[in-house]
Amino acid sequence: MNMAPLVALSECRREWPAQRRLLARNLYPLRTTMGRTLTKNVRESLDAGFRPVRLCVVGADGRLGSSIVRHAASQGCEVTRPIGRGEEPDATRERRFDVLVDASTVDGVHRACKIAEAHEMPILECVTGLDEAAKSALKALESKIPVLIASNTSLGIATVRTLLGAMSNALDDWSVSISETHHSGKVDRPSGTARSIVSDLRAAGRAVDGSHVVSHREGDAVGTHEIVFANDDERVVVRHEALNRSVFAIGAIRAAKWLAVGRAAGRYVIADTLDRSDPPAGVSD
Repeated sequence: MNMAPLVALSECRREWPAQRRLLARNLYPLRTTMGRTLTKNVRESLDAGFRPVRLCVVGADGRLGSSIVRHAASQGCEVTRPIGRGEEPDATRERRFDVLVDASTVDGVHRACKIAEAHEMPILECVTGLDEAAKSALKALESKIPVLIASNTSLGIATVRTLLGAMSNALDDWSVSISETHHSGKVDRPSGTARSIVSDLRAAGRAVDGSHVVSHREGDAVGTHEIVFANDDERVVVRHEALNRSVFAIGAIRAAKWLAVGRAAGRYVIADTLDRSDPPAGVSD
């Protein structure tokens, strides 16, 4: 029997592990380089395209702030820097974000302004009952970054407020009254939204002030505002009722996305965000 083929096969088997190791050594650098290049290309394509709007939420452990954190992902955003009300973060710490949303307290406004200014990013101010010091801090930022002050981020309230000027002018000889109802833990009275409504009516020529607002604090009421125009024969009632608190979080996220797309430095109001087109799904680097 000729054993040569079997010997040759045996020698091939003995040599194959060494050849396999040699092949692996030759291919590994290529495989690694290709893998790194592919990963780099994927990352660059993601960075170059649209990505979620990144939010810094000051007061992330509060009623509104925690709701924003919960709803951010479903609204095309990412909370990359949540800051609790008791935290004292380093304002210059590197943690990238596109918009700062302040949902803290009046005492926290200065901290939020400091962080937004340090990062040169827009600020959405959702704190109500601002005192003069807080207003001054925000005013000082208007020449540097976009500043949007919103006592109420509900889309419904924003729409109602745009109607008041025309209604007041058309019904100029009718009386007007305002009432608002909120949960028993709300401190400011009248509410920030009611104060904004008063300002809208004053801008339309009405001689109204905070004394024309009736405030109610009841249990866990989310928020109701009612404006009544009346004469001896007619009453026109404009009423907005928030059925759950998510409307404020979703409205704040919507406003933050509006701010994120290259707005110029200056002051903005919630009515500026009323655009019939859908807000962008993300921002481009």
